[in-house]
Amino acid sequence: MAGVRPGATFVWGTRRMSRNESGDAKLVRAAKRGDRRARERVVSRHLGLVRSVAARYRDIGLPLDDLVQEGSCGLLDAIDHYDDDRGPDFETYARFRIRRAIRNALTEQARVIRLPKQIIERRRAIDRAAAALAAATGRPPSSAEVATATGLPVASVVEARNAATSPVSLDQPVLPDGSPLEALVVDEAAANPELEAVEHAELELVDDAVAHLADREREIVMRHFGIGRDTETLADVAAALHLSEQRTRTIEARALYELRALLEEAE
Repeated sequence: MAGVRPGATFVWGTRRMSRNESGDAKLVRAAKRGDRRARERVVSRHLGLVRSVAARYRDIGLPLDDLVQEGSCGLLDAIDHYDDDRGPDFETYARFRIRRAIRNALTEQARVIRLPKQIIERRRAIDRAAAALAAATGRPPSSAEVATATGLPVASVVEARNAATSPVSLDQPVLPDGSPLEALVVDEAAANPELEAVEHAELELVDDAVAHLADREREIVMRHFGIGRDTETLADVAAALHLSEQRTRTIEARALYELRALLEEAE
């Protein structure tokens, strides 16, 4: 999905944050006016949050230090775009920006194919042994020689070397008529992985947005649209919450307006 427009202010809805929800609002306002000390204090207060979010994404493509760096950029972005008059407390908003910055970095910078940690470590040991043997003999060593030097089975050496091979595009022509590799390996019955990835990302975005609604708004939306449960009619939702059906419809309309604003800005 495309990123947020440069300079855009993230709108979470019309619900005003109470002044005791967060002690950061005053500091963030000062930081946005150019107060470097206030900016540094906000960053210092939330470095633990950055590390906490980054830790959830470790070992899936980027080192933890890089994830923390990307999350810190998301924190700075949150300071620049936060509006305490419209939306949740700053920490909630910062968490969203940090998470999105880390996910974007993983998408743009991580390996095309994720290798298990043990394969990566084995490959490093093999590379070191191969380099030493090549320096000693003046030629590339065989897999059997590398296996002897590392104490690994020959099959393990071959497996690790093959795992590190650069991926080949499915669009690459391989047949005499110019047909791509995809024509040889495609499974017509399999789900489209690109569509699945997009749908998964969209569901995560919706879940994040719903989580930031007020309690009653969230309850109505989740019940009526069956988010994490069976769907219920608006009348049943109203009865369960001891509200009139018209009042329930009004609250739901306000919640959908807030969700639409959030999702449009994220897209």
